[in-house]
Amino acid sequence: MDQVYLKKNWQKATNALEKSDYKSAISLLSKIQKKIPLESGVQFALSEALAGAGKLSAAVRECRAGVEIAPHSLEGWLHLGRLCLAIEDGPGALEAFLKARAIDSTNLHVISGQAEAFAMAGDFDSAAKIFTDALEIAPHHVELTIALARTYDAAGKFEQAEGVLRDACRTSPDQISLWLTLGFALRGWDRIEDAQDSCEEARQHHPDSEELLAQAASFAYELRNLDKAVSLYQQLVKLNPDNPVVQNDLAQALASLGNHEDSERRFRALTESFHFFTKPWLNIAIGKKFTQSDPDLKAMLSISKQAALPSDQKMHLNFALGKAFDDVKQFDRAFSFYRKGNQQYREQINFDAGSVKHYFDLIKDAFTAEESKRLCSLGSADRKPIFILGMPRSGTTLLEQVLCAHPEIGTAGELRDLARIARTFSMTASQPWPACISELEQKDISQMASDYLESLERQNSKDAFVIDKMPQNFLHTGLAAALFPNAILIHCVRDPLDTCLSSYFQIFPGGIDFAYDLEDLGHYYRCYQNLMDYWRKILGSRLVDLRYEELVSDPRKALHPILEKLDLPWSDACLSHQESIQRVDTLSLYQVRQPLNKGSTQRWRNYEKHLSPLTRTLDS
Repeated sequence: MDQVYLKKNWQKATNALEKSDYKSAISLLSKIQKKIPLESGVQFALSEALAGAGKLSAAVRECRAGVEIAPHSLEGWLHLGRLCLAIEDGPGALEAFLKARAIDSTNLHVISGQAEAFAMAGDFDSAAKIFTDALEIAPHHVELTIALARTYDAAGKFEQAEGVLRDACRTSPDQISLWLTLGFALRGWDRIEDAQDSCEEARQHHPDSEELLAQAASFAYELRNLDKAVSLYQQLVKLNPDNPVVQNDLAQALASLGNHEDSERRFRALTESFHFFTKPWLNIAIGKKFTQSDPDLKAMLSISKQAALPSDQKMHLNFALGKAFDDVKQFDRAFSFYRKGNQQYREQINFDAGSVKHYFDLIKDAFTAEESKRLCSLGSADRKPIFILGMPRSGTTLLEQVLCAHPEIGTAGELRDLARIARTFSMTASQPWPACISELEQKDISQMASDYLESLERQNSKDAFVIDKMPQNFLHTGLAAALFPNAILIHCVRDPLDTCLSSYFQIFPGGIDFAYDLEDLGHYYRCYQNLMDYWRKILGSRLVDLRYEELVSDPRKALHPILEKLDLPWSDACLSHQESIQRVDTLSLYQVRQPLNKGSTQRWRNYEKHLSPLTRTLDS
């Protein structure tokens, strides 16, 4: 056997691994393996190279062969456990980490891996216990602390998760990652105001942290504090002038403020400086009307053909090109680009129509007519809130802006407070939401209503009536009706095909996982439709349906029932809402600044031949 040959190839292979040249490493190690097939070090190195190349199943196979040769190798079992986690083989991961822990019971990497394996299997209690035990070995270990909090979060134990993070921030305020995790966790629990407060406290400890500055900017934008968001994004741009994401975020905030010339100038500057960063192209596309010979259309097509364009950037460009070809009435070509963009996005997310139907059924089971009547008898007499709800892209933003033109009506934007209030109550109830509504008493309803009104006042304290335009509040219609029995609930209704198609043509900020596949859209729409039919049945005339098509064709007729319920006179300002437009921070920010028109009705007919997966699902 040529030892010199083996030593030379081994050195080349390890050098290739260090340089992440996995293809060369695999080739060299495979040759060595043929010469010395029972060497565990070669098996483990080959497994590492295969994993680096994305060939995870092969990497697992080689690693298993390695631990068979060297059953007492801690690193071998640890590597196998991590690989099993990567391919979501929970039982395989548990076995590997148990073997590793038998070798070294105090190794934190092994303990953490074992806990992750339990969490993957859905055994969050065992995972939490292991992370807790590990923290006794390393009391202030940041990664273990965050892992324990995330385990509690995954188990729905939000109070425990928050407690772990807050305790850690108090004892280790110098650890920025703890503050960041706490802020994003609070945001995930729909407690955006608390998230902002936590972020501000963190910035007192870390005034120079760019990560916390970025978090503060995103929270300010989400809370609709657009002036503050712009100021914070401007600070970020000064610190990171070569970061296109930050520059794009600043331009989007400016667009929401109505500074379209400045925002477009910034978007265009980004397209010139960062050719393969395509988010600005999507923003440009949304804000303009394309022509057949449009140079922007030609530029986007040219970029789309570049082989070096990353796949995630292709996705944004596909949506932008879909918009452009829709404008020039090349509908087949438009749909082709939209379909590609949606397919790329759909690969990144999980959507389970069965889970959605199950949850919607739970809502109906909990909010019986009798229970709803009981809860409404406990509610606040305050009439200030106006709830606008419905499917995304059903006209909720347009109705908000039209009503806001009335001198007695203002808006608080899209509030997440109903979802937050429901989640907060369920944390101390004996059952999860919505089953726990049977436990609600007078004091609970009063506290919830007071909490909600405080949030509404923070957003808008000057107007007699204030709109909460959160479309997804259709899930919490029963709660809104219970907290405020005298408030108006407006349900925006639009042609189902137009609604679904408009959603399919958007990239949403997050949480709208049903929008990127036509069948998914159909399943979700049917669940939504059934739930709204149920709300109408138990709430009767308290729930006002407003048709989008009537709003754009005969706004006076459409708005009359709403103003009548509010005891407000008609205002001609509602017919020219675009002249007094309020700040808009949704995907509709360009459309709602236009006069009322019927241009978006029956749009689905342009794409009828492509919609069979949607129509079939809607009709099934």
